[in-house]
Amino acid sequence: MAAKPSDFDRGLALHQQGRLAEAEQLYRRVLRTAPTHFDALHLQGVICGQTDRFDEALVLLKRALAQRPDSAPALTNLGNTLGSLGRHQEAVQAFERALAVRPGDAKALRNRGTSLRALERPEEALASFDAALALQPAYPEALIGRAECLLTLHRRSQAIAAFQQALALGKDVDQIQYALAALGVGSAPSTAPAGYVEALFDMYAHNFDDHLVKTLGYRTPELLCAELQRAHPPTGGEVIDLGCGTGLCGPLLQPLAGRLTGVDLSGLMLAKARELGLYDELVQGDIVAALEGQPRRFDIAVAADVFVYIGDLEAVFAATAAALRPGGLFAFSVEACEDGSDFALGAKRRYAHSLTYLQRLAAAHGFTTESSTRCAIRKESDEAVDGLLVVMKRA
Repeated sequence: MAAKPSDFDRGLALHQQGRLAEAEQLYRRVLRTAPTHFDALHLQGVICGQTDRFDEALVLLKRALAQRPDSAPALTNLGNTLGSLGRHQEAVQAFERALAVRPGDAKALRNRGTSLRALERPEEALASFDAALALQPAYPEALIGRAECLLTLHRRSQAIAAFQQALALGKDVDQIQYALAALGVGSAPSTAPAGYVEALFDMYAHNFDDHLVKTLGYRTPELLCAELQRAHPPTGGEVIDLGCGTGLCGPLLQPLAGRLTGVDLSGLMLAKARELGLYDELVQGDIVAALEGQPRRFDIAVAADVFVYIGDLEAVFAATAAALRPGGLFAFSVEACEDGSDFALGAKRRYAHSLTYLQRLAAAHGFTTESSTRCAIRKESDEAVDGLLVVMKRA
């Protein structure tokens, strides 16, 4: 008669099927009776990482490694978790410990490259991606990482070739085509792929505010909310912060709001916004989807530095117009488009929009323009990026 599967074995089987909650329940049961069970600690830590509970994952993985300090898989997962927490220097150290045990681990090399790139060490990151590719040539994530490093190092033609190699492997096609379009290869899509935007902001969630404010001189929330104040906004009504990110606009909008809602694609950004305690509701998802089905609910809609990831704004204007009450205000920023087109995708993978395009959309969707102010909205390579701060009123 076959032996009855243990709780751990059943948990592992469920984990492999993607049934994470059920697997975690069984791992927890194992740990109640065997608190030093290495595999249960390790794999429960992996599940916490898979469900964006990185602080819990870190505790569990450290407990697992106390049992087996030289476990290459656990060290690699520790590095992944530290990277997700924005602790990239520690992540690199964890990956290097894993590679000392198992030098031929392409995944650890690729993830080490990702953390080195986040630390702005592109030459070392490139070497790590190249080492991963020497072991596994058809590794699309390593090819994408390699391409990004080459761009940082101003080796544009080589970056394009690496993106094209990755594209041929059929993974993350939309995101690679978007990157290539920004480099002038192929036609630009009407909006950035949602997966690209979500991954980008998940990666930077933990040091996003410092990077924006200190490195890029980012002042758009303050400038845009000052522009909004000049339009004499109502107070005590419903306010929606579209693409709220970590909540940089939250302290500026909360005094105007009886109820403040935030929307963003990035779950990790929303987790940081939630810590502020300023938002009555936080919604993960697309801003158009969040506005649809809520006719005349909001008094103010704000989108600070959001439309740089959306080229065609037709759907946004339509949904915002429907969701605003008559007389409601719509305040947003854009980067300024100078080439005579309605909108254009730049080399930094950000869209710029022309004022004539915005005014045409306003007329089509029942908005009047209260103000449009040109100013520097951030820095790029120590040079000011021109933008527009626009406030419109729903007729």
